Amino acid sequence: MKRLAFAVLAACAAGGCVTSRTPRPIAPVIDEALPGTPDVVFAAALKAVGDEGLPLRFHDAATGGIETEYVDIATYAPGESIQYPTPERMVRFRIVVAQNPQGPGTRLSIFALYQPFRTDFSTERNARSIPRDHPGMTVARRLLERTQKAVGGG
Repeated sequence: MKRLAFAVLAACAAGGCVTSRTPRPIAPVIDEALPGTPDVVFAAALKAVGDEGLPLRFHDAATGGIETEYVDIATYAPGESIQYPTPERMVRFRIVVAQNPQGPGTRLSIFALYQPFRTDFSTERNARSIPRDHPGMTVARRLLERTQKAVGGG
Protein backbone atom coordinates (compact mmCIF):
# COMPACT_ATOMS: atom_id res chain seq x y z
CA MET A 1 0.00 0.00 0.00
CA LYS A 2 2.84 2.38 0.82
CA ARG A 3 4.36 1.75 -2.61
CA LEU A 4 1.08 2.58 -4.34
CA ALA A 5 0.71 5.79 -2.33
CA PHE A 6 4.31 6.74 -3.12
CA ALA A 7 3.80 5.99 -6.83
CA VAL A 8 0.66 8.14 -6.93
CA LEU A 9 2.43 10.97 -5.08
CA ALA A 10 5.43 10.75 -7.42
CA ALA A 11 3.18 10.81 -10.49
CA CYS A 12 1.30 13.84 -9.18
CA ALA A 13 4.51 15.65 -8.36
CA ALA A 14 5.98 14.91 -11.80
CA GLY A 15 2.75 15.92 -13.52
CA GLY A 16 2.69 19.16 -11.56
CA CYS A 17 5.93 20.20 -13.22
CA VAL A 18 4.51 19.76 -16.69
CA THR A 19 2.39 22.55 -18.05
CA SER A 20 0.44 22.88 -21.23
CA ARG A 21 0.67 26.65 -21.30
CA THR A 22 2.09 28.24 -24.38
CA PRO A 23 5.63 29.50 -23.92
CA ARG A 24 6.12 33.12 -22.95
CA PRO A 25 6.95 35.39 -25.85
CA ILE A 26 10.62 36.30 -25.87
CA ALA A 27 11.50 39.90 -26.61
CA PRO A 28 14.51 40.77 -28.74
CA VAL A 29 17.52 42.20 -26.94
CA ILE A 30 18.00 44.59 -29.88
CA ASP A 31 15.26 45.87 -32.18
CA GLU A 32 16.31 48.55 -34.66
CA ALA A 33 15.06 50.10 -37.88
CA LEU A 34 17.81 50.21 -40.50
CA PRO A 35 17.90 51.84 -43.92
CA GLY A 36 17.73 49.56 -46.91
CA THR A 37 15.57 46.77 -48.16
CA PRO A 38 15.09 43.53 -46.24
CA ASP A 39 17.28 41.57 -48.67
CA VAL A 40 20.17 44.03 -48.23
CA VAL A 41 19.86 44.01 -44.43
CA PHE A 42 19.54 40.21 -44.40
CA ALA A 43 22.76 39.83 -46.41
CA ALA A 44 24.53 42.31 -44.10
CA ALA A 45 23.32 40.50 -40.97
CA LEU A 46 24.37 37.12 -42.38
CA LYS A 47 27.81 38.53 -43.12
CA ALA A 48 27.98 40.01 -39.59
CA VAL A 49 27.30 36.57 -38.10
CA GLY A 50 30.05 35.07 -40.25
CA ASP A 51 32.49 37.88 -39.47
CA GLU A 52 31.84 37.38 -35.76
CA GLY A 53 32.73 33.70 -36.19
CA LEU A 54 29.39 32.40 -34.93
CA PRO A 55 28.45 28.93 -36.24
CA LEU A 56 25.23 29.00 -38.27
CA ARG A 57 22.40 26.66 -37.43
CA PHE A 58 20.28 27.88 -40.34
CA HIS A 59 19.45 30.89 -42.46
CA ASP A 60 16.55 31.52 -44.82
CA ALA A 61 16.34 34.68 -46.91
CA ALA A 62 12.65 34.02 -47.71
CA THR A 63 11.65 34.25 -44.04
CA GLY A 64 14.41 36.66 -43.00
CA GLY A 65 15.62 34.30 -40.30
CA ILE A 66 19.17 33.61 -39.16
CA GLU A 67 20.03 31.39 -36.22
CA THR A 68 23.31 30.28 -34.72
CA GLU A 69 24.18 27.19 -32.75
CA TYR A 70 24.62 27.59 -29.00
CA VAL A 71 28.08 29.01 -28.34
CA ASP A 72 30.08 29.51 -25.19
CA ILE A 73 30.05 33.28 -24.92
CA ALA A 74 33.44 33.14 -23.15
CA THR A 75 34.95 32.57 -26.61
CA TYR A 76 33.49 35.87 -27.90
CA ALA A 77 33.55 38.06 -24.76
CA PRO A 78 36.12 36.38 -22.49
CA GLY A 79 36.74 39.04 -19.85
CA GLU A 80 33.10 39.66 -19.07
CA SER A 81 31.93 36.06 -18.89
CA ILE A 82 34.41 34.47 -16.50
CA GLN A 83 32.05 34.64 -13.49
CA TYR A 84 29.12 32.95 -15.27
CA PRO A 85 28.50 29.21 -14.88
CA THR A 86 28.69 27.23 -18.12
CA PRO A 87 24.92 26.87 -18.71
CA GLU A 88 24.51 30.64 -18.47
CA ARG A 89 27.37 31.20 -20.94
CA MET A 90 25.78 29.05 -23.65
CA VAL A 91 23.94 31.50 -25.94
CA ARG A 92 22.15 31.14 -29.27
CA PHE A 93 21.53 34.18 -31.45
CA ARG A 94 18.42 34.46 -33.57
CA ILE A 95 18.08 37.35 -36.02
CA VAL A 96 14.87 38.31 -37.77
CA VAL A 97 14.87 40.73 -40.69
CA ALA A 98 11.55 42.11 -41.93
CA GLN A 99 10.02 45.12 -43.62
CA ASN A 100 9.57 47.87 -41.01
CA PRO A 101 5.82 48.06 -40.28
CA GLN A 102 6.20 51.51 -38.70
CA GLY A 103 7.81 53.30 -41.60
CA PRO A 104 10.60 53.16 -44.14
CA GLY A 105 13.51 50.78 -43.92
CA THR A 106 13.89 47.34 -42.44
CA ARG A 107 13.44 46.03 -38.92
CA LEU A 108 16.38 44.08 -37.49
CA SER A 109 15.56 42.11 -34.34
CA ILE A 110 18.30 40.24 -32.50
CA PHE A 111 17.35 37.63 -29.92
CA ALA A 112 19.98 36.21 -27.59
CA LEU A 113 18.74 33.07 -25.87
CA TYR A 114 20.11 30.92 -23.12
CA GLN A 115 18.84 28.09 -20.95
CA PRO A 116 19.99 28.79 -17.39
CA PHE A 117 18.53 25.50 -16.14
CA ARG A 118 19.67 23.08 -18.85
CA THR A 119 18.88 19.45 -18.28
CA ASP A 120 18.88 16.34 -20.43
CA PHE A 121 15.26 17.21 -21.22
CA SER A 122 15.80 20.88 -22.12
CA THR A 123 13.83 22.17 -25.06
CA GLU A 124 13.42 25.52 -26.74
CA ARG A 125 10.52 26.10 -24.32
CA ASN A 126 13.17 26.52 -21.59
CA ALA A 127 14.99 29.26 -23.50
CA ARG A 128 15.02 32.76 -22.08
CA SER A 129 16.28 36.09 -23.28
CA ILE A 130 19.64 37.01 -21.78
CA PRO A 131 19.62 39.81 -19.19
CA ARG A 132 20.81 43.27 -20.31
CA ASP A 133 24.03 42.90 -18.28
CA HIS A 134 24.90 39.49 -19.76
CA PRO A 135 28.16 39.31 -21.77
CA GLY A 136 26.15 38.07 -24.75
CA MET A 137 24.90 41.66 -25.13
CA THR A 138 28.41 42.63 -26.23
CA VAL A 139 28.16 40.17 -29.11
CA ALA A 140 24.60 41.27 -29.96
CA ARG A 141 25.75 44.90 -30.12
CA ARG A 142 28.67 43.94 -32.37
CA LEU A 143 26.25 42.14 -34.70
CA LEU A 144 24.12 45.29 -34.85
CA GLU A 145 27.15 47.55 -35.45
CA ARG A 146 28.54 45.32 -38.22
CA THR A 147 25.12 45.19 -39.90
CA GLN A 148 24.61 48.96 -39.58
CA LYS A 149 28.03 49.65 -41.04
CA ALA A 150 27.38 47.33 -43.99
CA VAL A 151 24.06 48.99 -44.89
CA GLY A 152 25.34 52.53 -44.31
CA GLY A 153 23.28 53.23 -41.22
CA GLY A 154 25.96 53.50 -38.60
